[in-house]
Amino acid sequence: MGNGQHKIPTKEELLQKHKRINQIQKVRLLLTSRFLQSTNLNCVALCEVITSKNLQKHGNIWVCPISDHVCTRFLFVYENGSVGDVNINTQEDKIQREISQVITSKPC
Repeated sequence: MGNGQHKIPTKEELLQKHKRINQIQKVRLLLTSRFLQSTNLNCVALCEVITSKNLQKHGNIWVCPISDHVCTRFLFVYENGSVGDVNINTQEDKIQREISQVITSKPC
């Protein structure tokens, strides 16, 4: 410790410090462990599909009953209310441009 006078903490001071450290650790744990823990998640899948006679369109929803003809390229997962509308229409020009921008961007 070196020369000079040193203050030895009391039992109460040590307990207060310990409680502060525990609170900080709990907050850090809550912040880091929240990933995909919400009960209110939404997911949009961007898929590549092989064009075949089995590919069917129902309104603006495409159905491909052969799973080998579908490849998921991106999953966009977000908490409801944090991004846009849950009733997103991926056929809109604005959304198409945003998807294209994400695809062409470099990974972090």
